[in-house]
Amino acid sequence: MEGEALRADALARLSGIVSRVSQEVSRDLDAGSEGHCGEVLEFRQAQLLELRKLLDDVRETSPEELRKVLAHADMAVAGMAGMAGTAGTAGARAHSGRESILQELHEAANRNVRLARREAVLEAYCEDQSSVLAAAESSAFRLRHEQEVQESRLKEAVAARDASASAKQAAESQSSELKALWLKEHTQLQQCQTDLRQALDTVSKLEAQISEKRSAPAVTGVLTNVWQSRIAAQAKDLQMLQTRCTELDSEHSAAARLCLELESWTHEAEQAEARQALHGEIFQERCVELQAKLDKSRVAHYDRGRELEVLQIQHEEQQQKLLQATSDRDRCQEDKRRLQSTVTDLEVQIAESMLNSNHHASQHGQLRAQVEDERLARGEASSASSASSARRLERCGAELAELAAQHRRLERQYAVANAAKDGAQRRFKALELEHQQLQTQLHTAAAEQTGMKSEHASISLELLRLRSHADELKSQLAEQSLRESAHLELKDENYAFGCKLSDLLDEKEEHKRHSEELHTFLEAAQAEADAGRDQLEAYSAELKEFQEKDSLVRQIAAHHKLVASHRASGRGHEADAALLELAMALDSHLADGGERILTELVAELRAKEKRIEASELSAAQCEAQEAQSEAQSEAQSEAKQSLLKHNVQLKSEREEERRLHKVQSDEIVELQHLLRTSEEQASQSQEAVPHLHDTEIPEEYAAIIKQVDLLGWDAVEWGGNFTLLHWAAAQNLDGLCRSFLEKRANPFQKDENHRTTPMDYAEESSSKEALAVLKASGPTSEILGRVPHLAISE
Repeated sequence: MEGEALRADALARLSGIVSRVSQEVSRDLDAGSEGHCGEVLEFRQAQLLELRKLLDDVRETSPEELRKVLAHADMAVAGMAGMAGTAGTAGARAHSGRESILQELHEAANRNVRLARREAVLEAYCEDQSSVLAAAESSAFRLRHEQEVQESRLKEAVAARDASASAKQAAESQSSELKALWLKEHTQLQQCQTDLRQALDTVSKLEAQISEKRSAPAVTGVLTNVWQSRIAAQAKDLQMLQTRCTELDSEHSAAARLCLELESWTHEAEQAEARQALHGEIFQERCVELQAKLDKSRVAHYDRGRELEVLQIQHEEQQQKLLQATSDRDRCQEDKRRLQSTVTDLEVQIAESMLNSNHHASQHGQLRAQVEDERLARGEASSASSASSARRLERCGAELAELAAQHRRLERQYAVANAAKDGAQRRFKALELEHQQLQTQLHTAAAEQTGMKSEHASISLELLRLRSHADELKSQLAEQSLRESAHLELKDENYAFGCKLSDLLDEKEEHKRHSEELHTFLEAAQAEADAGRDQLEAYSAELKEFQEKDSLVRQIAAHHKLVASHRASGRGHEADAALLELAMALDSHLADGGERILTELVAELRAKEKRIEASELSAAQCEAQEAQSEAQSEAQSEAKQSLLKHNVQLKSEREEERRLHKVQSDEIVELQHLLRTSEEQASQSQEAVPHLHDTEIPEEYAAIIKQVDLLGWDAVEWGGNFTLLHWAAAQNLDGLCRSFLEKRANPFQKDENHRTTPMDYAEESSSKEALAVLKASGPTSEILGRVPHLAISE
């Protein structure tokens, strides 16, 4: 900005100088001074040369040197103003030079303005490029940051999933332990209840027997005491078991609630993990696609940059040609001015020679007139005066001959100078035409450059839009990857659940088989119990019969006692005593037989009760197993219901995934259409640039090269491993190799023999330029080959 201000100031001051000089020249012309002094003319020419040097300094100097030049210009103007009074016709001649200087000043000002505009455009382009690079760096940093955030989130999700899995396993183990403990306590309670019922039955039976056998108070009292103590102990145990059952029921309800909460929480965690995995997979796929698109856009941007560099180089070359043409024009103008000055000098010399010849001719006429007058006045003069006058006439004739020869020589020089002047004018006109052509070419190049810049700006905007869209797609891909991972986990869980369900079905079949065996055993025990009951009924019938006989015997004994008491009065004491002994013996025998039969019956009843208790215990175990199998069947039914719900959820998620896939496919098609349009624009812009080595490429290879330019290197299917890069390396086509490498060709790909790479072909054929290109771009192409890309083909 400082240099532009100084140039503008310098141009303003120089225009003031030129205006003052033109005013002084016009003043001198109006005054009519006719100075023919060569010194004044040389001084004016020196001043003009200084002004031209000043113009050159203004064109190409720095701000500091420009200040010095302006000071020197002020001193030169002061010197010119001091010598303005001595100027005459030379000032009029210098007027044309000053006008040319003024024109050159205006041209220099225009060039400076154009240069300033070009510098401003280049600065704006540099700023745009820097902003694009800053945006690319910021987007790369943002992508890295988002990737780190996604990784941290995934790690947290994995940790939460592991924690939830461990908590789920602990809760399941705790619930299984609580269920096992509850089942154990429940079986114990049922067993105690059965024991209590059996004890109550036996007590009722024994109370009935005790009420019937009041004749044996000792045995019945002991048995009643024993059974009363057992009943009290069993009542205490029953109360304890009832309290324990209530506690276990409360614990079981709490454990069931906890299990339900854990199952709901695990279900929500699984759903969240499924969504996260699906989003993660979607994000990864979109990242891959957008990375490929970004690579293609970068390649297109690089191509645009190379085209812009080529145009800048062409523009610089045209500027150099224009500067060379302007220097040639300045040189021609200088030659023209020099020739004009020489012509004016020759004209002055011719005029002086003509004046001298006229002066000598007039002097010779005067001498001849004097001689004739003297002859007339004095007569014939002496021989001495005539000889001297003859010598004077001879000298005058010689001088006139010399002047005539000098005049002819000057005329020839004037003719030669006029011819040179005409040639210089013709050359100047040709240079002006060439200058106009170069200016038109420069204008067209500037228009093309502005068009390329606008196209580059549109491409950069499209690139930014694609990057923003890439960020959005990356977020969507993250969500989709999370969903897919969750879907895979659900599939694994479904497989594990299916395996577990098959195991449960096998266990159910085994339990069913075992329950059938227990049913058969229970039926056999029931049949045995029925047989025992029948035998007990028979024993009870015999006991009743025995009791009837006993009562009959006792009645007979009582009758005998009564008879004996009645007969005692009529018989002797001996007969009475014998009858009494017989009755007592009969009573004792009956009592001993009844007690023995009673003890046998009690022992048999206890054995039967033990067998019945064992059968009832086995039946209770069978019932517990059946309850457990029913619980397992209920769990299996619940599992089936949950599986059906899960299948419904999976179907809904699959439909959502299909919808998302359709939306993504539509977006991909739209992006492919945009990329195709951008590539067609790029191909149309590249048609203006001539292709390298068109004359050296066969027609079939040219068609393949056009296909590579339109679709890309990866979109072309090669018949084998031998590609056009191998052929271009062997033919030493460095430009074609460079274009193939820019289209993502691999310089390390081997041919059908799996031994030779394009570099080996270049070395074998001594292709130095192609080998240099392959070596220079080998690492970058190898790195680009590892980046996934999206091949767009029709």
